Amino acid sequence: MSSEQPSPSEPQLVGGFACLDFCNTLSGWGGPGPRERAGDPAALAAWCGHVFGQTPRIDQEDWSRLIRLREVLHAVLDAVAVQAEPPAEAVAELQQEVAEAASLRRLTVTAAGGTWQDAPPVDGAAVRHRLAMDALDLLLRGEPGRLKRCAGHDCAWLFYDRSKNASRRWCLMADCGTADKVRRFRQRQRSEA
Repeated sequence: MSSEQPSPSEPQLVGGFACLDFCNTLSGWGGPGPRERAGDPAALAAWCGHVFGQTPRIDQEDWSRLIRLREVLHAVLDAVAVQAEPPAEAVAELQQEVAEAASLRRLTVTAAGGTWQDAPPVDGAAVRHRLAMDALDLLLRGEPGRLKRCAGHDCAWLFYDRSKNASRRWCLMADCGTADKVRRFRQRQRSEA
């Protein structure tokens, strides 16, 4: 996102999957001025409360592990978004998180069928597990061509394009889309002058 930051209690959720919105808690990945929206345990807990409907207890160690998971998720998902091979070490770390999360899932079976039950996101470990399983779901069930990186200048937010013809280019048309169109218009004016 290139414009002003939303407050931690009202994050912009544009990713379509919680794991993508979690990656988007850091704006401008690799750019000149990344902006952090989960810079401490309280800010990350507030983000989780907005996304999961429950504010978890997150201590400094939980926060550090979640921020590391965010780096891993971004490395893997951003690579898929730009049709590159994800770094093997990031895939291996994600595999470890998924294995830990899967070992704690519980199968519930009723006359209507079976479902997996995850622990409620009451602490940092449960949040990590939710995010890892969400990423697994995206990677296994999503269409790779619909996972995209915002085309906005210095944005790099990730999103899952659910548009009918998979033509979405920006995290938000009203923000990065408009800024990109204005920038291209000005470039055309300068080149014509």
